[in-house]
Amino acid sequence: MARLVRPGWAIRCVQSGCKTLFEVAQVEDGKQQEVICPGCGEHYVYPIYDDNNEENVK
Repeated sequence: MARLVRPGWAIRCVQSGCKTLFEVAQVEDGKQQEVICPGCGEHYVYPIYDDNNEENVK
């Protein structure tokens, strides 16, 4: 049986012709997820971590 995961984040596509807002599942701290825009197929990785912030580097 599949488990429903409630969305915890929303991402807006930045492609000029798309701008689709879509929901993604919340991931564990320190992990990232790759997603694809359902409108245009652009790939995104979220959440975006600042490389200069040592708290986010694991």
